[in-house]
Amino acid sequence: MEIKTLDKLPEKIIIPLRQHRGAVCEPLVKKGDRVLIGQKIGESKEYYSSAVHSSVCGEVLAIEESAHPDGNKAMSIVIQPEDSNETVEFSPGKDLSSEELADLIKESGIVEHYGMPTHTVLKPQGKKIDTVLINATSSEWIGGTFKTPKEYASHGINALRLLMETAGAKKGAIVLRTDDAESINAFESIEVDNKKIKVAPLVGGRRIGYYFKEQDSDIVVVSQKHIYGKKILNFFTYNVTGRKVKVGCDPTDVGVAVCGVKSAKAFYNAFNAGKPFYETVISIEGVSDDLEYMQVKIGTPFKDVIEACGFTGEIGKLIANGVRTGVAQYTDQVPVTKGTTRISIQKPEEVQRDESIACIHCARCVDVCPVELIPSRLAVMADQGRFDECRQIYIENCIECGDCAAVCPSKIHILQLIRYAKDAIEMAYEDMPSKESSNLKLGCCGGE
Repeated sequence: MEIKTLDKLPEKIIIPLRQHRGAVCEPLVKKGDRVLIGQKIGESKEYYSSAVHSSVCGEVLAIEESAHPDGNKAMSIVIQPEDSNETVEFSPGKDLSSEELADLIKESGIVEHYGMPTHTVLKPQGKKIDTVLINATSSEWIGGTFKTPKEYASHGINALRLLMETAGAKKGAIVLRTDDAESINAFESIEVDNKKIKVAPLVGGRRIGYYFKEQDSDIVVVSQKHIYGKKILNFFTYNVTGRKVKVGCDPTDVGVAVCGVKSAKAFYNAFNAGKPFYETVISIEGVSDDLEYMQVKIGTPFKDVIEACGFTGEIGKLIANGVRTGVAQYTDQVPVTKGTTRISIQKPEEVQRDESIACIHCARCVDVCPVELIPSRLAVMADQGRFDECRQIYIENCIECGDCAAVCPSKIHILQLIRYAKDAIEMAYEDMPSKESSNLKLGCCGGE
């Protein structure tokens, strides 16, 4: 996979002080200050927060509200970049305790692509983690460039060990995608504990517990079909470990920490090179028939990324983080953040403008739903504001994969309606309903 870089610096870098769930960072700089690459420019003393760093050398032009990829605005630090590679002094970690490793993660600004600060995933308050998973089923989440596939695999294993040490976990697994032959071959070219790695497919109902025993190892590498969706953590955890996660809970409630490749690589860089999280790899869709991959500095406007890819046509729609489940942008001056994984470009003629018609009750949405819901029924009740009834048929189990909307011949905006209802329910209720199905088991007490 070729990863490109920007040939020239953007005119400005926009770094939001909110790039994670939890407390928003307070600025540590002011207008007119000169900052260096890797300098901490925002932090919060709250546990549920993560530091923010400058990705360039330059002068702070403003601290103001600016466009954010989630569709809202966020207080941001605007920097005019200099053509300089001057950095703060980076200090690699050495002989750090579990608590010190967690502090390193927070100070390095490492967060998960789904928004949680990584240190809160590995060391959740009042909970104990015994298993760490690295979700490597999406290659666009790779947070760095590697000289060889073997180097990628070696860094992945070392990062997993660091994550396990931080969490105090005894077992760990890297989960690849079954059709990602390059990654599978890369991991099978290295050894763990003097044993050649064998990537084991999760088939026939087998979970990682089986392979821990079969391979007599505390670290395994497995593969599965890519699970797509914005709310996949509980479903992913059950699919890999067999542990049941209750609605309203998350994997940490059953002793599992789920991290992405991007955060794992960022932690590896922080520990071994002292480098904070200020650049990332994203994919760009719509420039050519194939995905483009680019390593960019956090805060780079979408406009500059698109121009660097050579796209010169008219943009009909600009979407952050995937056509199915992402957020359409109202400006190309929105910046890349730590949670950005993809920029999708649609030409005017590619934008779908079909009007929805009444449901024809074909049940295609039911057939494709991975958690056995009735999406068409949920959409109708959400549209009518019947949120209590949405709860009664388990709307909170939806993983927001978008498969239902993709197959709907009536072009009903099923996913958007379900999200609307879920947001309304979250604001109105504290308790959540529970339901078990053959594909989604619930209850914060499962085992492997």
